[in-house]
Amino acid sequence: MGAFQSKNRFPVDGRTVIITGGSEGMGKALARLLAQKGANVLIVARTVQKLEVALKDISAAAIRPSSQRFHYISADLTNPSGPPRIISEATAWNNGYTPEILFCCAGASRPGLFIDMSNSAIKEQMEVNYYSAAYMAHAFLQPWLQNPTTPKTKEPKHIVFTSSIAAFLPIVGYSPYSPSKFAIRALSDSLSQELLLYQSICDMRVHTVFPGTIFSPGLETENLTKPAITKKLEESDGGQTPEEVAASSMKGLERGEELITSGAIGLALKAGMLGCSRRNGWGIVDTVMGWIVLIVLVIVRRDMDGTVRKWGKERLGKDSG
Repeated sequence: MGAFQSKNRFPVDGRTVIITGGSEGMGKALARLLAQKGANVLIVARTVQKLEVALKDISAAAIRPSSQRFHYISADLTNPSGPPRIISEATAWNNGYTPEILFCCAGASRPGLFIDMSNSAIKEQMEVNYYSAAYMAHAFLQPWLQNPTTPKTKEPKHIVFTSSIAAFLPIVGYSPYSPSKFAIRALSDSLSQELLLYQSICDMRVHTVFPGTIFSPGLETENLTKPAITKKLEESDGGQTPEEVAASSMKGLERGEELITSGAIGLALKAGMLGCSRRNGWGIVDTVMGWIVLIVLVIVRRDMDGTVRKWGKERLGKDSG
């Protein structure tokens, strides 16, 4: 939506934003960018020391240091009791108003071959990536509906999820991870329609960002367990800095897009996987690109499958990592 519109569909100046996973990586980069655009920013993560360091860096980016406000909350988002506490503390800090914008950036990838993963590791991926975002979104919606009035009442409220291009094209090594990112896309698509029920009460919008490889501390941890075949299949994804992903995400949000990609690979994969998801503008570009990409992806998938088969034959009986 909004592909042919020049108006900023995601104004943040003077508004209050919560960012989960805001102590490092993409979340921190978004927090700095929002501070530069005049937002009040509250970041959430587990580790207090990281939060304190990040908050100093974020507040230093403020365009109006004397009037903008910055805060952090330490919480475990995989615990269902965490998000309601965050909402309560954030609302009190925000002069009795529930923050108008939520970015769900918290998450992690723990790659590995599915057959080698423990059940607890599989469960952890869903909790960290999907449930943490679902719990936060659920906690926000009730107070938004109960008290829709805010200092910026005329502007819509926004939930921004973070998925991955792995939700468009799963590959070997991400079997525990990709389903959690698929689930976020499904939640985003469902809420996009469901929230229309309440439009007369409160205008609420849902968006999802689909980044590829991000050069962050999380990637260093990810690479410790990533199988070599996964690294080979990812060679075409050159990666982006957190700042590049944050900038691309904000541009997409300001254009009013619901499903936002941060690079050429993600854009092409999205076009081929939209299905019944909402499309930008009239959907002409997305639809034509989707036809082309569907043909290309048949070739790409066959090539990737061939690479995996060859890898398996060459390494049969050896360490596949």
